[in-house]
Order: sequence, then C-alpha cells, then structure tokens
Amino acid sequence: MIHAFNVDISDISVLPDNLKFDKKRISKFLQEKIPEKEQNGKKVLDGKKLEDSWFRPIKADFFISHKHEDEEQAKQLGAYLQSKGKSVFIDSGIWGDIKTLQETIDKDYCSNKEKTFYYYGLRNKSTSYTHMLLANALLKTIVNCENFVFLNTPNSIKAENIITDISETNSPWLYFEINVANALLPEKAIIESHENFSYMPEMTFEADLKRFEKVNVEAFLLQCGFKKTEDWNCENACFEEKFR
Repeated sequence: MIHAFNVDISDISVLPDNLKFDKKRISKFLQEKIPEKEQNGKKVLDGKKLEDSWFRPIKADFFISHKHEDEEQAKQLGAYLQSKGKSVFIDSGIWGDIKTLQETIDKDYCSNKEKTFYYYGLRNKSTSYTHMLLANALLKTIVNCENFVFLNTPNSIKAENIITDISETNSPWLYFEINVANALLPEKAIIESHENFSYMPEMTFEADLKRFEKVNVEAFLLQCGFKKTEDWNCENACFEEKFR
C-alpha cells in the first residue's frame, strides 16, 4: 500500500449514478458445509479452506473502507473507478457475509441438539475463529492494494469530530482497517441488542487519520490521476484519466 485517503463524500453527487459496481463475488467458492479435516485423530475445522471460500484475499488498485450504512456510496465511487479501468475492493461486494458464516458454524457446532440455544463458551470460540479469519483476510488485502480509501461520513466517524485528524469511530472493523493502513504507510506519509438481555454499550476506538490525505471526492479523483472535463455534471464520465 502506498497512499491513504481520508475522503469526505459529501460531494459524491459529482459522480454519475448510473454505473453499477461489478461485484465479481467469490460466492462460487462458498461452501454450504463447513470444511473439516482430521488432525491427531480429531475432527477440526479447516481454516485455510474457509478463508479461501469466504474471504479470499484480493489484489486491487483501491481498497474502499466504509461503514455498512455507506455501502451504496462506496459502490458508486467504486463503480466510477472501475469504469476507468481500475480494480476496486469493497468487502460487502466481493466476499461472503461473516454473519452468515457465523450463524452456520454456531448452528452446527455451538448449539444444543434441539437448536434452541447456544453455549456461551463455544459461541465465544467460534466468534474468535470467524473474526480472526476476516481480520487476516482484510490485512492481506490491504497490503495487496495500492490505495486505501476511507469514507469519512457521520456514520463512520462521530459527527462532532468528523473534520479533525484524530477522531473516534464506533466500528471495531474500521478501527482495525485504519490501523493496518497506518502501519503500512511510509514514514513520510501516517451484537444486536435484545430486550430480554442486559444492555451492552458501544465502544469508541481512536481513528487516527492524521497521515491520510484529507480530500473530497473531486480532489481524490484528481489526486488519482484524473482530470476534470468541461461538462462536470454529464451523465457519462466526469473525469478523463491524465495518463495510463
């Protein structure tokens, strides 16, 4: 990874909205049955096959980091970059769903025979497995992408700190992705609630964005080598690549 961008997408309307993000999902690799193998005479889950089928690391020009609520804007930006011949990684558009994987493992391995409840200890163990698989795949993919693009919105960053360099996010996954990107930057650059259960408050994580280039959508595209055309609001491409 070479560049990291802190993108304010409030001007996302400068992009055409008639382009479709090419998902290129790896769903054809998804396995309905959780892969198992024998190890020292015991049945174990095959983590390598799970990662390959659900979260296969991708190499791309752009890694778009976003909150789930901003998925459509992420895909709009991703579709535009794809229309210019760039490869784009958006996890929700390419990988399997971690919630589906989690539910499948829990149902098969963490519940009682009647499938009426889960065992707390086993559920914690399965969660650590799936989250580690996803975290490892995210790390590998961020390493393989040339540009890291963080979508800075009121959904991803606390509204009162949205324009500051050191902000806070309530998303542990954004926290992880931002910190991986910071670690890779060159030195010159930096459970759903339920009424029958006790309330589990959200946690805030420091989102260190001070070494990311702070830009809006227009400036981001210009930084990436596109030039503005005369007709800014045309339905077709609003930028032309300066060079290939």
